[in-house]
Amino acid sequence: MILPGESLLILETDPAGYIVLAANEAEKAANVKLVHIQPYGAFGRLYLSGSEAEIDAAAEAARATLSSVKGKKQETRLDR
Repeated sequence: MILPGESLLILETDPAGYIVLAANEAEKAANVKLVHIQPYGAFGRLYLSGSEAEIDAAAEAARATLSSVKGKKQETRLDR
């Protein structure tokens, strides 16, 4: 659940399984709440909530982790 005053991070990856790695790193890097994760299908989706600063830190950690993965070229979309 998202509380008033919190920000929402929506992260999408291709392939879907990469979203689990991104979620793990985001939660380790910042004090955020996992709202929803969908690690299957064509694209993986992650929804996190928290303060603006914590969401920024979580997003940066997730992006850095995904960019370091070797293998299939990732497509990542970030909406906030």
